[in-house]
Amino acid sequence: MSYESARVRQQQLNMQLHLKRSEESKLKFEETLKSTHHKQAAFIPEIYREEFEERYFYSRRLETVLKNRHLSHWRAAQQLILHLKLEPMHWRDHCESVYDWFFNKKFSISYTRSILRAFNLWGYFISKKIGTPFLPVPPPRGFERTRILESYFSKADHCKRSDPLTPAMLESARDALKPEQYDWLYLSLWLGLRPKEVDQLRDARYRRILYDEKATPVLWIYQSKLCSVPERYRWKLIPLFLEQQKATLAIIEAGKFERPLVKTVRAHIHPNLNLYGGRKGFTDLMLSKGQLLENISQWMGHSSVQRTWTSYKSRLHVHYDARDRHSS
Repeated sequence: MSYESARVRQQQLNMQLHLKRSEESKLKFEETLKSTHHKQAAFIPEIYREEFEERYFYSRRLETVLKNRHLSHWRAAQQLILHLKLEPMHWRDHCESVYDWFFNKKFSISYTRSILRAFNLWGYFISKKIGTPFLPVPPPRGFERTRILESYFSKADHCKRSDPLTPAMLESARDALKPEQYDWLYLSLWLGLRPKEVDQLRDARYRRILYDEKATPVLWIYQSKLCSVPERYRWKLIPLFLEQQKATLAIIEAGKFERPLVKTVRAHIHPNLNLYGGRKGFTDLMLSKGQLLENISQWMGHSSVQRTWTSYKSRLHVHYDARDRHSS
């Protein structure tokens, strides 16, 4: 058999193998779907599920992103309901089984709470429909909360957790990144912005440039994620007092910055970074410049200094005042 004939034969065999595996996968999926449908019909009746979703998700005037997020929590809650195989009136008596599910899934505490809200909302809704008592499952506390946290942190990777990005790290990858990607990360780092806020800098509706009494430019950023406060209080103000921050004005005005892929950031800068790396590094960067934590917290748009300290101050960076205050 010639080389060309062998190559053609190999392609034929590979195609046959691919078709066989695809057919096996399809049959397995159909069996799983059929089994899930029977379980769902027993614990999540279709007629009630449609009414539940229409009332709490589709009929409400929610932004598309927020609606999709709530639906995602509801889909996860349905998995939990099918896993338990219990009527809602018995859920409170089996809290440990609920917490074990979250432990095995290695979900974060915030995601766990979101799923529990959808889970308990369904329990209240269906119990009211069929006339049975219902007590919600409380969020995990104490030992249960600790073990869920430990399970989450044991994961090899957290989709939203990131090491802090530093100016040195960004500069070392400058030649490997597109100029537009470098500028995007530069804005994130020196302004402490969320990824969505960096993207929105192209839109004049979400930013303003004003000057204070010292002629220092102040960047106003509209925080679209703040839905629970009046619109006038959704703006956060960032003074551009450092030369590196003043350089962001030209980048914003040009509008040519481009969000990089996470895999690009990890490949060229650090494997533990994602698009929140700049924002994660902002607090320590400003502390290294001698700025007060309460000011940094306000620039980041946090409602409390505790939030900034707990979530954004790196435990691997130390800051100190080298002056001897006891010397005469």
